[in-house]
Amino acid sequence: MKFVAIALLAVAIAVAGCSRSRETAPKLVEITGNDEMKFDVTSFEVKPGQKVTVTLTNIGELPKEAMAHNWVLLEKGTDAAKLVAAGADHPETDYIPADQATHVLAKTKLVGPGDSDSITFTAPTAPGPYDYICSFPDHYAGGMKGVMTVTPSAK
Repeated sequence: MKFVAIALLAVAIAVAGCSRSRETAPKLVEITGNDEMKFDVTSFEVKPGQKVTVTLTNIGELPKEAMAHNWVLLEKGTDAAKLVAAGADHPETDYIPADQATHVLAKTKLVGPGDSDSITFTAPTAPGPYDYICSFPDHYAGGMKGVMTVTPSAK
């Protein structure tokens, strides 16, 4: 009887270990922003509900007052141009207007040259594209944007 209990315990531990190994590993994304107002990563994929860490590094040389960058993940369907236009007069909130902050799923702080910031969040469960932008004035219009796609088959 003692042998059966030990065998059952061993099977339970093995099953638990196998199920843990199938869990989704965290997704680590490293993105740089430069003085040309571009992200070096303009698209990446994640699985629904996956933990994601995005690290943004400003590799530019211009002063923060002129060329700060952030990484802002928007709710699906958000009008990024409207959000950015409304935020232009709000440096105190990293150029994200308070009345549209609910459309922001995750964001880094604004970083100057040589600085970086990271944000860890859980990816949405709804599949599809989610835009990300830099909210500093004129950067979105200059092309500082990308897409995170939630897909069950993400790598």
